[in-house]
Order: sequence, then structure tokens, then C-alpha cells
Amino acid sequence: MLLGFPRDHTRGGGISRTDRYKALGNSFQVDTVAYHLSVLKNQFPNGINLLSLFSGIGGAEVALHRLGIPLKNVVSVEIAEVNRNIIRSWWEQTNQRGQLIEIADVQQVSIERLDQWISSFGGFDLVIGGSPCNNLAGSNRVSRNGLDGKHSSMFYHYVRILDLVKTMMGRDR
Repeated sequence: MLLGFPRDHTRGGGISRTDRYKALGNSFQVDTVAYHLSVLKNQFPNGINLLSLFSGIGGAEVALHRLGIPLKNVVSVEIAEVNRNIIRSWWEQTNQRGQLIEIADVQQVSIERLDQWISSFGGFDLVIGGSPCNNLAGSNRVSRNGLDGKHSSMFYHYVRILDLVKTMMGRDR
């Protein structure tokens, strides 16, 4: 078990060892995520509707599953095809009963799409994500230009989408 992910989580689908390690290197520790999300267990015994922005290899999804919270509807927004393949493979291997909707680019998440999902699912119970921090990291000596950087500026899409969801669901707080 690496970073709390299930054994062989990143294997399969013809993913190279280099891509697997890169995907793991950009991930959160699943047990830590599960600890923080554990307060949701009693609130959602029948399942949760999740909007996962910058999903990576599905750390939040794995954490919720490990907590025993059924995943009713998951909209997973992740640009890396390798990561999308890993999430999809995990989804199938763990026999998830809910619906997985995959979106490749956070910029494709529009007010129209959000309205469609909110109407279809009855809303999102949780919006979660970790936007890229490439341009913020101290180890990046080439393009460390903060939130104005090409990758790290994606943070603003997280804020945009979160604000839209809160407003559309009548929880502008």
C-alpha cells in the first residue's frame, strides 16, 4: 500500500511505471483525507454526490469508499488521461454502483453543465479538489510565478465553480 491507496491502484491499462510514480507523486495521502472526511460518514449513510475537481488518481473517492460512504454520483474533473484511466479502473474494480461522469478539462465545467448535474442529482453534497501548485512549489526554479502561472492559475477555476455551486444550490455562505 502506497500513500494509503489500494494495492495495485495505479496498475493496469498499459500505464508506464514512470506515469504511475508521477501520478502518485501528485497525490494526497488517502488515510489523511479519510480522517478529514470521516465526519461525513453519519451524514451520508445512503451515499454522497461528489464534484471532484482536479481529481488526480481519486484520493478523495478512495477515502470516501474506505469510510463506507457510497458514491452515488461522482463528477470527476481531471485533465491527465492516465489519471482518468486509473480512476475509471478503480471504479470498475471496486464495483461502484453509482454514476461516474468524467470531464477532462476544468474549463469545460460551465453553468449549464452544473445546472444539468444539480437538477439530475438533486445537488452536490461535497465539492473537493486540489488544484495544481506547480508554479507555487519551492522546487520549481523555472516558472515559480505563483497563482499567475499556467498551472497554478487553475485554482481560480476551483473558486469559480465552488461559488457557482453554492449560489445555484442556494447556499451562498
